[in-house]
Amino acid sequence: MKNILVLIKNNLRISIVKNPVGFLVSLLAPVLIFYIMMSLLNFNSGYIKVGLVDKDNSKTSKNLVEFIKNYEGFTIQNINQDNINNLFAEGNIDLVIEIDSSFEENLINGLVKGVKITSLENRDTGKAIIVLLNQEITNLKNLTLAAEGNKEAYHLALDNYNDNSYIKLQRKNLNDLYGDYTYSQIFAGFIVMFMLIRGMVTSSRVFMEKKENVYNRIFMAPVKTYEYYLADAISGYVIVLIQVILGVLGIKLLKINMGFGYLELIIILSIFGLVSISLGILCRSFSKNHNEASNIFNFFHMIFIMIGGAFVPLDIMPPIIEKISYFTPVRWVIEAIISMQQGASLVEIYKYLAIILLFAVTFFIIGTYNTSKEEKKTIIN
Repeated sequence: MKNILVLIKNNLRISIVKNPVGFLVSLLAPVLIFYIMMSLLNFNSGYIKVGLVDKDNSKTSKNLVEFIKNYEGFTIQNINQDNINNLFAEGNIDLVIEIDSSFEENLINGLVKGVKITSLENRDTGKAIIVLLNQEITNLKNLTLAAEGNKEAYHLALDNYNDNSYIKLQRKNLNDLYGDYTYSQIFAGFIVMFMLIRGMVTSSRVFMEKKENVYNRIFMAPVKTYEYYLADAISGYVIVLIQVILGVLGIKLLKINMGFGYLELIIILSIFGLVSISLGILCRSFSKNHNEASNIFNFFHMIFIMIGGAFVPLDIMPPIIEKISYFTPVRWVIEAIISMQQGASLVEIYKYLAIILLFAVTFFIIGTYNTSKEEKKTIIN
């Protein structure tokens, strides 16, 4: 066990310290690429981007803003009224809420006016926000009626209303929201793609160590073969886990709407990380050098990504390709993510996770068996 820990520490040191910039860039590559794509192609993360012009800046207007923020699926940014047209043209906002300077005073005096909604033509986002705001403004109007026009009494009632409000509404992850998650699935596909690449890069370290004669020197020490390869797999998996965590943090920073919790996503991708490592072991076991391993890996990698649904939605694939995709581990990762987005719990997708694990175990067993056989041949020769 001590030898394994020493080897793991050494592998991580070589991977990180030897080329720290390249290591970090490779881990952040999915986030960087997707950010560039979002900037160039104006991808919508699934959130409705709301521009806010609050001229009133009162307790009531702030209450309205907080009310909208409590709904999952909206992002609110304060904007300048003069920039509204430019922001619409650039796609930086989907709609604008303008609150007049006399909104609260009008409401206390029994006049419901002073809120203007502007959205692009043929968009339902404006209608949706109007319905939500009308609901809340009606509640606020009832508070003013109860306060009988007394501003202090109204503010006190508003505080009590906010503190005691126990009905929280939010967007539900139902089937009609499937389109909202298109880009989140693509981003997950990027993470999966780079996880597979990372698994192969880590596995290829053995060829480098053989070339530099490090491999033979290690076995001059009291290190067993299984300890060396086990440490190689564990250290590779640790790096893949780091990539998963950074990828999920990227999802949060880019405000991409996955439709379910970050922890659940980490669990799904962490299980798939076992596939990335075991696939690297499998490709390495059938290769004599790094180039051969890369060629074998590139074949599997392209097949898994292209027909597994990482970038092409499963529901638009030709029937024969869609059937073949069931034999790729990527298909089951995407299925697990889609199911979670449609409201399933982590327990309910256990079958998908079990299939992903089955792929990992299969690749690992074949890879380690073939590696063991090749090692015996080397010793005999």
